[in-house]
Amino acid sequence: MSKNKSINLFLQGGRNVSVPFTLSQDDILYNCTKVLRLLPAKRLVLEAQSSKHHLVIKLFSPNHKGRRELAREQQGHQQAKAAGINVPNIILSSNDMADCFAIGYQFIENSQSFNLDNESKSIERVANLLELMAKMHKYGIVQNDIHMDNVLLVDETLYLIDLGSIVCEQEGVALSQKKSIDNVALLIAQFVPQIQAQLIEQLPIYYQARGWDFDRQQQADFMQALDKAWQKRKRDYLSKCFRTCTMTQYDHGISREYAFRTDFISELSIDLINNVDSLMDNGKVLKAGNSATVVRVELDGRDLVIKRYNIKGIWHFLRRCFRPSRAAISWRNANLLEFIGIETPKPLGFIENKIGWLRHTAYFISEFTEAEELLNVYQRQKPTEHELNQIANIFDLLQKSQICHGDLKASNLLLDVTGKIWMIDLDSMQEYSNRNLFINAFAKDKDRFLRNWQDPKIKELFGNIL
Repeated sequence: MSKNKSINLFLQGGRNVSVPFTLSQDDILYNCTKVLRLLPAKRLVLEAQSSKHHLVIKLFSPNHKGRRELAREQQGHQQAKAAGINVPNIILSSNDMADCFAIGYQFIENSQSFNLDNESKSIERVANLLELMAKMHKYGIVQNDIHMDNVLLVDETLYLIDLGSIVCEQEGVALSQKKSIDNVALLIAQFVPQIQAQLIEQLPIYYQARGWDFDRQQQADFMQALDKAWQKRKRDYLSKCFRTCTMTQYDHGISREYAFRTDFISELSIDLINNVDSLMDNGKVLKAGNSATVVRVELDGRDLVIKRYNIKGIWHFLRRCFRPSRAAISWRNANLLEFIGIETPKPLGFIENKIGWLRHTAYFISEFTEAEELLNVYQRQKPTEHELNQIANIFDLLQKSQICHGDLKASNLLLDVTGKIWMIDLDSMQEYSNRNLFINAFAKDKDRFLRNWQDPKIKELFGNIL
């Protein structure tokens, strides 16, 4: 076992690795100050500082194919450099650092994950990203875990990281068109649909770099590959909401089931799971209905909303107890809306209380958003063009994703002071696989939304955009 307690905890499957601590290699000390990623008993990624270098150290457990993981990192780094890709320099490599296999990369200063937030730079950034993909594929490599945290942006220069995910069929021999397009589709599927459109518009850059036509058949083939990649990514993302992983802390037992965003629950000073009712008792009631109670609370300086789904009686209990609670449904649906790019207050977690396997009272927890119901706002003023565009986009995304809200009254759409529109009350929301069932349900959503408006001019505005 390692002499380092934090490393021992990691090797034994612990999740709460404490920093700072010091590692040494070849008489050089590395002060580890931050845990960047942790897969218990498998991989630990640390930010560290030596007397000469600021670096990222990856530690691999010897009991979980650590030697192979280190070899993959080394090989991926060599292959990416040979393909002409910018990668961080390797600072250290060891078969025995604190009883682990280790590799240390130069820390890329002033970097950020790839994004298209800067509109004036978005065309250039998309072109650079597609050219990076073309370089990899022409050399014969793909990154199987391509996503935006693995592409760093430094003054419009792109760096590729997570080099252990690189796979090469044959160095210097270009990938087949199918494998190349599947990997580009996987890349574009990492973005919400609105941003996907920007990348698709510039796809000819990639095809031209590969010497391929981008005719109608090629476009149709790509969109098919993109839909397949998008659906798989969506399934994988939603599955993370109901299992313990980097994003989520999840547990279920005979008396309770819960899931929380890891970064939220790990920072709390009180046991929210066992004290949720007392916390609600001290909050501000926003809604006190028979079926649901909504309370605004402050916890450790964070403004939260807790929605408790009540059981009204024995018959209500019998109707609900065998089905997933409305809190669990809201949790899933809020994460789904975030995934497709529709604004909703950030979902933080849910709790289901159970009697044996029978569900009863449940709670959905989200961030509080200071906003006003659209119905109240548009009694005082007409919607702006920006707001109309947002509403049109919401309906467009729902339609493309075959999602119906189920209760689209104006009180379930909020407008904040910045002009952003938010969707709430998601326990009736449903995703459809059957196109005909969706069309009927979506028509009801639009009809319910239009029935909100008594002012004929406002109703006409919304009717035109829908």
